[in-house]
Amino acid sequence: MRTLAAGREHWETNMGRLMAGKVALVSGSTRGIGRSIAEHLAAEGASVAVTGRTVEKGEKVVARIREAGGTAEFFRLDVTDEANVREVIDETVRRFGALTTLVNNAAPTEVVATTVKHLVDYTTEEWERILTGTLTGNVFWASKYAWPHLAAAEGASIVNISSGQAIAGFKGFGAYGAAKAGVTALTRTLAVEGAAHGIRANSVLVGRVVASRGDSGHHTGGGRLTRIGNPMDIAYAVAYLASDQAEFVTGSQLTADGGFSINGDAVADAEASVAES
Repeated sequence: MRTLAAGREHWETNMGRLMAGKVALVSGSTRGIGRSIAEHLAAEGASVAVTGRTVEKGEKVVARIREAGGTAEFFRLDVTDEANVREVIDETVRRFGALTTLVNNAAPTEVVATTVKHLVDYTTEEWERILTGTLTGNVFWASKYAWPHLAAAEGASIVNISSGQAIAGFKGFGAYGAAKAGVTALTRTLAVEGAAHGIRANSVLVGRVVASRGDSGHHTGGGRLTRIGNPMDIAYAVAYLASDQAEFVTGSQLTADGGFSINGDAVADAEASVAES
């Protein structure tokens, strides 16, 4: 842990870049929020392992990072394959010499989007596919196999991407909500167990985010108190939590949802709408 003076010296030496000297692995970083996280961490000085299932998309992200002057490498990763998770983590360490930052962002979005149904209608296979892709593989296996590398690094941290569905019930998304609630709960356990090893763990609770470049999101509505979110909003939050500026922060949940989850008026409006219908 750096002293105040050492922290200031590190900051000035690295021209104020939050992630200078860090090596970050970001799961699910070939598109959307994950891509923005990877590109932003690289812009802030980290060497980044871009991962995902689609090689072409991953290589394009790496090319964008390198063109901007950053350092990145693509590794094909399927978080539902335990052996592959372990292999990619080990390959990242071999390529960059260390692993200081693990961002568990992947989620089986296609499966979730095509499995919208009441809880009693889920098959066990559908339930397990969503749980494995969101919680078991994405957080448990990744954290398990990254643990010794993180423990050997200075300023190590885990940032888990959670969702508003972790704290509120949404009809048709029972498995995903349960998985994201598990991500939030497991983050606290990782923080407690990681303390003795110098590993911090935090989560970002993500609200409505649009990934389209054509939608600026500059409007309110749907219970938000601000605009709709965009992927960079989440990237900024992750960079802070992963940086040494957040050395005093662990076991926390940073909520980035435009105020939706605390907006009592939105709940009242929804109840009124139901009563009128």
